[in-house]
Amino acid sequence: MAAAVGDLLQLIDNQNYLGQQVLNVYYYRVAPITGLADPYLEDLNEIWEAEVLPTILAIQTDYILHNSREWRNITNNTDLFVDSTVIPGGIPIAVGLTTPSFTSAGFMLQRESLTTRNGYKRFAGLSDENIQGNTLIGLATETAAIEDALAQDLVGGVVTLAEPVIVKRPLTIPAVDYEFSRIGSASFRGLGTQNTRKAGRGV
Repeated sequence: MAAAVGDLLQLIDNQNYLGQQVLNVYYYRVAPITGLADPYLEDLNEIWEAEVLPTILAIQTDYILHNSREWRNITNNTDLFVDSTVIPGGIPIAVGLTTPSFTSAGFMLQRESLTTRNGYKRFAGLSDENIQGNTLIGLATETAAIEDALAQDLVGGVVTLAEPVIVKRPLTIPAVDYEFSRIGSASFRGLGTQNTRKAGRGV
């Protein structure tokens, strides 16, 4: 198995919080002109878990569990890697200080072209201690770190292996011909809700 330059990779971060399934889906585009050799998905996951995931865990309570990270090459529609190590959020929390499953910290992914709309990521599992009215408090350093992580390339040594992208919908799989925008930056947009994460709604 191998990936060619331009192959589109999908990462599904499967989480569970208060009995609800919570998904965050990311897209990366293979960068090296020579492509990537196996076990490239495992290698990318290792980098993502070291560089991106810790910044997200820093705003989440230990009531949220990242049950698996599932990587797919949706251009060749063949290559798959799943890391089923369960990783909890990083803030120890007492019962009664958890927020609802639909409450989220929202980040906008700033497009670099008009090919797509801006993208968004919404993270659940917040602590009530970090919310005052409609404002997230006490986590300015942590949200800044997430902003950086969402826009950064996945780098192995000094080589950029994959770059984060926003994909234009609808997306046909296998994603041989797809339209995308590179992510220039990410910005924290405040508290919000994700209706599909309300009790009984599933994802």
